[in-house]
Amino acid sequence: MGRVLKSSLIILLVIAACAVECAAKKRAEFPPDPRFATIQEILVLPIIDTRAGKKASVNMTHLQHGVVSVLKKKHYSAGPASTAGGNGQIDIEDLESPAPEWVKKLGPADARWVMVVCLDDVTSKMTFGSTGNAEVSGYLFDKDNGGLIWKGKGVGQAGQGGLAGMMMKGTMKGAALDSALFSLLASVPKRPKPGK
Repeated sequence: MGRVLKSSLIILLVIAACAVECAAKKRAEFPPDPRFATIQEILVLPIIDTRAGKKASVNMTHLQHGVVSVLKKKHYSAGPASTAGGNGQIDIEDLESPAPEWVKKLGPADARWVMVVCLDDVTSKMTFGSTGNAEVSGYLFDKDNGGLIWKGKGVGQAGQGGLAGMMMKGTMKGAALDSALFSLLASVPKRPKPGK
């Protein structure tokens, strides 16, 4: 009986030590990426539709405001821009390998940090229920030096089975897009609350 009690006590101590260590690791915050620490305000340009073929309708303004909302939750000052700038139509090739001169013409002339988000795909379909899938990509540029400081991709899915899901088909596309935006911006570091 004494051996069982000692063994149980040792196991409990090991579990408690692991729990304390895990909690300490969760609380430890990494220093912010210096590129993101200096950002004053991010202007989100109008969403670029890069989908091929027949396109389902998407409220691009709502999507742009969704990006702004997620950035604000990460403690960035952010807002929507009404223009993509003096470059005319933005092509995916320009985003993947941007020339500094091209970057400097993005968005409003007085903006420094601009984000471009592309809608790559969105679908919804109905079976015995309904599903939605979406894919987005994003790029953050510093116009002062003409450089790309962040890029990412996000995929989102939503679904509901049964008759209720069949009635909710119209909402699946929006839910998948919201999920894709959160997935996309997950790699943007969260900043500490202002004043901390």
